[in-house]
This record gives sequence, C-alpha cells and structure tokens, in this order.
Amino acid sequence: FRISFFGHHVNNFLPFAIVIIESTIPTLTCREIITPLIEKTGLTVGEEILLAHCQERILPGNLFYEMVHNDRVIGGINEASGQAAREIYQSFVMGDLYLTDDVTAELCKLMENTYRDVNIALANEFALVAQGLGVDIKKAIYLANKHPRVNILNPGIGVGGHCISIDPWFIKEVDPQNCKLIFTARMINDEMPNKIASKIRKKLRGIPEPRIIALGATYKPNTCDLRESPALRIVHVLREDGYKVQVYDPLAKEYAHDSILQVAKGADCIVVLVEHDVIMMELAEKWDEINKVMRHPIIMRFWAPPKDLDP
Repeated sequence: FRISFFGHHVNNFLPFAIVIIESTIPTLTCREIITPLIEKTGLTVGEEILLAHCQERILPGNLFYEMVHNDRVIGGINEASGQAAREIYQSFVMGDLYLTDDVTAELCKLMENTYRDVNIALANEFALVAQGLGVDIKKAIYLANKHPRVNILNPGIGVGGHCISIDPWFIKEVDPQNCKLIFTARMINDEMPNKIASKIRKKLRGIPEPRIIALGATYKPNTCDLRESPALRIVHVLREDGYKVQVYDPLAKEYAHDSILQVAKGADCIVVLVEHDVIMMELAEKWDEINKVMRHPIIMRFWAPPKDLDP
C-alpha cells in the first residue's frame, strides 16, 4: 500500500464515496494515516466518506477462486462504513463476511501471517534438531501429526514473499516488549538460508571449484514471484563464498533456460531449492540423462517427504 499514491489521488474522491483498503497495513493506519489524509479535503470520514479495511485472503495462482470463496473480515471506521463495505462484498463473495472495527481487522491480517511465520519457524527448528540426531524430520512430523491436536508444518529453506516475511514486523513495531516469540521466529526463518548454504558447502567438501545448479528462484513453488526469495538468498551466500552457482527456474523469466539437462552439463551438484511441479517432473523424467552429463551426479533436496508412509 503506497501512502504517497493514495495521497496524490485523495482530492479526486467524491462525497459519499466508499474507500476500502485491501492491502495489508500496520494497525491504526486507517485511523491515524488514511483518515487525516481524506479529511484534509474537507470531507468527514464516516459521514461524507465511508472507510473500511477488508484484507485480501488469496493464494497466488488461485486468485479468482479464493477471492470469491474465502471468508472475509470487514473492519469499518464506523458502523455505517462497515455496512456499506459489506454490501459491496456480498455482491460477489460466497464465503462468510464478518463485521468488526478497523483496528481489529488490521490486526487480524497481521496475526494470520505472523501465526504462519511462527509455526514455520517451529518446524524449521525441529528440522535442525532432527538433523543433528540423524532423524528423518519428515517422518517424525508425519508421526507426530497422528496426534489429533498436533499439526506441525513442513520445514523449508526459509520464508519469503511480500507477506509472511514482513507482516510480523508491523506487530513488533506496535509493542516490541510483548513480541519476543514473534521476533525470535523471524530470526530463525531469516537464518535458514545460511543453514542451507552450510549444508551445501559440507556436501561439496573435497570437490575442487564445484559448479552448482540451483533449481528454483521464486519464494515458493508454482509461482513466478521472486520477492524476498530465500532461494535467491542461498544463491547469494554461496556466490559470496566463491562458489559458481547457476540458477534455473522455468517460471521466472530471468532464470528460464531450455531445460535442466542443458544447464546440468559439467555440473557437480544440483540443489533443489523450489519444488515447482514442472521442475520435479523434469527431474523424474530426465534424471538418467541428467546424471550422465554431470561431472559429479550429486543432488540435494532438503527435507524431502519420505515415501510410502501411509499403510
């Protein structure tokens, strides 16, 4: 959400317009930033201009379905604003609509993403502990989740994107004294790319001037979004250490090459950082050929799910 852009256009608002902010914003943004900007025009927020916050809840790649089917939280600056916003969303949202005040709605979205960040950090810590014990973390998680009140997430190489890796800081800024867990989780997830880079370095000891192929550059599978990508942070760390790393990602234009087979020629190690469906399919179908063209056929896939666990 760009305050400068909003402020530039606020003079174009007509009386009795409804302003709805869908972007994820820090708490009190509607009251302390948006409202004063609007009222500089002489229009009274809550009367002549209605204002509400209704955060988006969408998964990249499935935008239109989730826009229509997901439940939504609508926070009005006052009751009239909330009711007006609800009428708009009722016209296309099939999920339930929940009315509240603007600050609660702002905090709600930050809580959703922070909850995910903290739980990913827990899974990542479990993975590091299991690694030290020689335990298959995916198998351990699978078995732990057989408990009816346990739902441990899958560990990963870090947290990226423009939501989960950023929103926890908005909460910490409001009340840093009461956000020790949130801060610690952020530090754990931010450190994961360094942990993964360390695992790669250890695997390649003894190989002179190893050439690495990093598969996947985006922040998560099956998207083209590179923002805050932990995969790219891993690549950066390895290059800073002097390793030759070539990135292949068919979903990101700047890293798209003809095929894995093409980039793997003469490579010493393939590191699967982002498991796009198309990448995993090509690896499965072409592995024998890929294996033959590599100098050292080493492949690293972090905390891959164990096979055949279900009875």
